[in-house]
This record gives sequence, structure tokens and C-alpha cells, in this order.
Amino acid sequence: MTRETVWPETYRICRARLAGRISKPNQGHRTLMQSEASMFGLLLADGIRLAVGDDLEPLEAIERAFLEALGIALLAFLVLSLTGGFVLSMGFLRQVDDITHTAEAIIRGELTSRIPLRETNDNFDRLSRTLNRMLDRIQDLMESLSQVSNDIAHALRTPLGRLRHKLETARLQIRSSPQGLAAVDAAIEETDTILDTFSALLRIAQIEAGTRKAGLKPLDLSALFERVIEAYAAAAEEEGKTLKANVETGLSAVGDRELLVEMVANLLDNAIRHTPAGADIELSLVRKGKKLIASIADNGPGIPAEDRERVFRRFYRLERSASIPGTGLGLALVAAVAELHGIELGAEDNAPGLRIRMIFDAFEPDELRTSTGYVMAINPGARPL
Repeated sequence: MTRETVWPETYRICRARLAGRISKPNQGHRTLMQSEASMFGLLLADGIRLAVGDDLEPLEAIERAFLEALGIALLAFLVLSLTGGFVLSMGFLRQVDDITHTAEAIIRGELTSRIPLRETNDNFDRLSRTLNRMLDRIQDLMESLSQVSNDIAHALRTPLGRLRHKLETARLQIRSSPQGLAAVDAAIEETDTILDTFSALLRIAQIEAGTRKAGLKPLDLSALFERVIEAYAAAAEEEGKTLKANVETGLSAVGDRELLVEMVANLLDNAIRHTPAGADIELSLVRKGKKLIASIADNGPGIPAEDRERVFRRFYRLERSASIPGTGLGLALVAAVAELHGIELGAEDNAPGLRIRMIFDAFEPDELRTSTGYVMAINPGARPL
């Protein structure tokens, strides 16, 4: 016997949300719950509909768990990435800061400063090691140059001193000849100028070497300025020039008293010698915030703008100053003292005239500690540098 089976021509698969009441274990009531299911439906020959469904809740739970795990993993990855990037960048910036601080120390004249090594042998460590070797070489060259200059100055001072002594002896022996005395006096004066030049060079070298840093201590800067003004008032009056003072009292700074006196004295001496009769010269010291602003200003001919930085070089002199006695080292010594103390030094137009500005860091001790019994001679009549 043959049996013929006819399959329905249409059917569908769909997703549907079903609602119904189910009983939970150990509970005497029913709860209305909704669930999403995958449905498969058939229309049978006799008109009966057959539907088969499967609950999708487990699959959805797996999907939710996967997405949650993925989100947590992504968040952890981002946190670890940001943390690692921050740590690496901080290490990188620390190494850059080390190089920057060493460069700034070298600029301040601390030629012995070196970049610290971390012994990691990475690119920065190798770069730091190379830069340190370069700095060693530069320091050796600078020390050699300085030593040669000092040796030359020391070597020439002795024969020049003997020459001066012989000229003094010759002067005593030819008192009867006015022309001979004049020639010997001129030779002695030239010898003194050369000796003063070498003395100034040696003093500048000593200051630039930083050997006087141990002498830096708190001092009354106002009293120091007033003392220099008092010492040079008579010299300015003899030259027919007016010396004015505008010094606030009670201002203190850290420095070497002798060197600061020499610096201010050199600037005042320059102002007196390079200004015409009737000129006004003003020395001022005022406080602005945490800085002390000092200046020496005059209404003389001034200095051209292109020469205002050059005048602090050794032996640099303006053409119009060639006939004025001096070695061209006075402002170079001023610059060396300013560098040792960290003083901002500059020349400005005073319209008319010149203004030399010095900016000190103010010192505010509870009780100013000053040395007692210390006296430095200020000699306005000394040979100009």
C-alpha cells in the first residue's frame, strides 16, 4: 500500500515575545514573566497549526555576558594604556628636565655640572653619556685657556715689575735732566697701565672661576650704595658734575661685599669720567616686589644701541673714549661680578645719556647677619680700569 505525504507549501520562522504565568519552585503563586523565543510554525493539511519555539534567554544572557566582558576588557585596556603612557612620559620628561637643568647650570658658569645617568643604556642614557663627554672636553679646553691666560699674566707681571723698579732707579739717577725725567715718568706710567691691565685680567679670571662664591652672604645693600656715593661725591664735585642719590633704606641682598663695592664704584667712576662737565649722575636703589632695582644714570652722550652689549666685553672701548685713560676692563669686571651674583645687568638709553640697570634678588632675613669689623677702602682717585 502506498502512502502519499503532502508537505505544506508555506511555513515561517520568526522571533516573538511571549507572555504567560509560570510557577516558580517553592512558591505558591504564579508570576507574570515575559521571554523572547524563536518560533517555527507549520500549517498542517487538516488546518491544524503546529508551532515549536525555543527560549532565547540563555543566548541573550551569553551575549550580555560577552558584551560586559568586552566592555570591562576595553576599559582595563584603556586604563592600562593611559597609565603606561603616563609613566613612560613622566620618565621621558624627567630625562629631558635633567638635560635642561644641566644646560642651565652650564650657562650659569657651573662647568662641572653633568647630566645624571640612569644606567638603563637606552637612547637617552647613551645621549646623556655623549653629552657628558662633550662637556668634559669643553671644560678641559676652558680650563686650559684660562690657565694659559693666567700663566701669561703671572709671567709678565714679574718682568714688568722689575722694569718699573729699574725705571724708578733711573729716575733717581737723572734728576738733573728734565727731559730724561719726563721720559722716565712717561715710561713708568705706561708700565703701571700694563701692570693694572694684568691685575684686572687676573681679578676677572678669579671672579669668573667662581672662587669667591664662598664669600656670598646677606648684607645691607642700601648701606653699601650710600657708602659708595659718599666716597665719590667729592670726586664728582671736583669734575663739575652733580651726583644724586635715590636709595631706599633697609634693602638687603646676598653677595660678596668687596666685589659689590668694586662693581658699583667702577660704574660710578665710568659715569664721572665719560660725561661732560655739568652732567647729572644719579644712583638709585628701589624695591619692586621680590626684586631690587639699582641703576646708575647720567645725561651725557650715552652709548649707541649697537654698542650697549659690547661695552661689557674685555678691552672694548668706544672710539670717542680712546683718549680717556683706562684699560677697557672696568665694565668687563662689572659683568663678571654680576654673573657671579646672578645679577641681571644691562645698558639702556636714558634719553639723553646712559642708564646701567642692575636687578638683584631681595633678601628678607628675620635678623640681618652682617660681618663686623670689615672695612674695604674705596679710592675714587685710583687708576681707572
